[in-house]
Amino acid sequence: MTRNDIWRIAMEQSCVDFNCPAETFTSPGVYISPSVLLPGAKKCYHRPMFCGFATYGDGLAVMAHDSIREPVEAFLRRQPGFRAFDAPQIIALDRLLMPYGKAVCFLAEFFLPDPEKSVAPCPGVEIRLLEEEDIPSLYGDKRFPMALSYQKDGDKRDVLAAVGYVDGQLAGVAGASNDCDTMWQLGIDVLPAFRRRGVAGALTKTLSDAVLRRGKIPYFCTAWSNIASKSNALRSGYRTAWVELGAIDRGDALSMIGEPNPKQA
Repeated sequence: MTRNDIWRIAMEQSCVDFNCPAETFTSPGVYISPSVLLPGAKKCYHRPMFCGFATYGDGLAVMAHDSIREPVEAFLRRQPGFRAFDAPQIIALDRLLMPYGKAVCFLAEFFLPDPEKSVAPCPGVEIRLLEEEDIPSLYGDKRFPMALSYQKDGDKRDVLAAVGYVDGQLAGVAGASNDCDTMWQLGIDVLPAFRRRGVAGALTKTLSDAVLRRGKIPYFCTAWSNIASKSNALRSGYRTAWVELGAIDRGDALSMIGEPNPKQA
């Protein structure tokens, strides 16, 4: 599978997620779609987005509820394209959302593998691949929350894992979840005693290659400030592919920062 194949499949999935036409991400301009959750959207989208942005660097896809469409259109006329993600504009967008009881959240950067990038091997790490039916054997150890869902049931499940050992000791786990029909999301946890020794990169590369062999596209999602995760993605042969932001209920956002949630008052 080539880099172009991988990017094309990811863009096609984003078009489903944001209810937009195929050319949205490869052509300049802004496409605003109604707030609809289409069949086949990634499983992390549990309901239609009230307001969400996504770009691969060219076109900007926007999903907006009917009640906020006109204000969002006016906002984007002033700050089109990737400029809508600049910090001052995020502040302005958050103010725009406030009367609707929403707040900006989930500022995320997404990475896709680049088959043309070489990755140096990491000696000293023994890696075992676990298939879906064997992954629950790890669930008794709760030290790997970024790699594993710890759920045996449900629509979104752990479907493949790479488990790393150093000198016979469990060092880290990388897990893949079945986020949609074509793409599996990767997560990784390395125990503190084994960090900065190449374990994360070895696990990521092994799991990525295994996912690709199964005909799926592996991808990473990180917070913009998660330097460790982003650095690991780059070392493991990944490249930044697209960015997203979304809005959630303001009360839920306040609860994340320790403020009282007015819904619970």
